[in-house]
Amino acid sequence: MKNIKDQINRFVEFGLTEREAKVYMILLNRKSFTASEIQNSVDITRTKIYEILQKMVARGICVERYVGKNKYYEAVEPKTAFQRVFEKYNEECRSEFEKRSRIKDELIKSLCPVYEKSKNVTSPLDFIEIMKDKDQIQKRYIQTLQESKTDFLTFNKGPYVCDTSDRLDEQVKEESRLIKRGVVCRNIYESAELEGQDWLQSYLKKLIKLGQQARVVKFLPIKMMVSDGKRVILPLQQSTPEGNGLTLLFIEHEGLGTACKSYFNSLWEKSEKIKFKGMQ
Repeated sequence: MKNIKDQINRFVEFGLTEREAKVYMILLNRKSFTASEIQNSVDITRTKIYEILQKMVARGICVERYVGKNKYYEAVEPKTAFQRVFEKYNEECRSEFEKRSRIKDELIKSLCPVYEKSKNVTSPLDFIEIMKDKDQIQKRYIQTLQESKTDFLTFNKGPYVCDTSDRLDEQVKEESRLIKRGVVCRNIYESAELEGQDWLQSYLKKLIKLGQQARVVKFLPIKMMVSDGKRVILPLQQSTPEGNGLTLLFIEHEGLGTACKSYFNSLWEKSEKIKFKGMQ
C-alpha cells in the first residue's frame, strides 16, 4: 500500500472527505469496529465520529450491524464501495447537467430579446476608441490604411508609434500598398521636425517615389490622419511620471471627418512642395 498520506489524498480526489478516508482505511484493517474503537484510532471527536459513520453508511461504503446491544461498523469491499461512490457522482453530474441545461435555455429565452433590443440603442461614445498600447495603436493604424478607399490625409509630426524598425517597415509596406491601390495619399509635414529627423526624410523619399504627395509648413497644430473623410485618428502626446506617453483617439464620424478634411485642404493650399536634392 502506498504511503498513508498519499493514499488519503487519492481518496479525497475521488470524492471522499479526509475524515471518511481515514475511517475507511481503519475499517479495512479488521472485520468490524465499534464507534469507540474507531474514535481511538483516528483523531475525531465522539460526536463527530457518529456523524461521519452515518454518512458513510448512507453512501454505501460501510455497513452498520448489531450484535446484541452493541453496534459495529464494517467496511464494504472496495470494488463495491467505490463503484457506488462513482455511480452516485455520475448521477449527481447528470442531474446538475440537466439543471444547468434548463437554466441555460431559460436565460437565453429571457435575455436574447433584451440583447436584440439593446443593439438598436446607440451610445454617444460608440464611434470613439481610445488606445494607449503602442502595439494596439500600430494595429489600428495599419487597419485604417487597409480600409481606406479614396484618400488618406495626414498632418505628420510627433509623437510617432513607429519607434522600432519592424513597425516602420510595416507602415512603409502598407502605405505603399495604399498608393498602389490608387488611394490619394497626401501628407503635410512640419519643416523643423522634418529637417531634424534623418529617418523621417528617408521614409518620405521612399513614399514620394511611390506616389505620396507631400508638402511642408512651418507649424502643425496637431498630428492627425483622415481616412475617406469619415475616419479620424488623433495621436496625442501626454507627460506621465514614466516619461512621454501616447494616447490615440480613433473616431468614426462623418461630420467630424468632413470638418477635419476641410481644415486639411485649407492648410494644404498654404503649404509648400517638399524638395530633396536629386528629386524632381
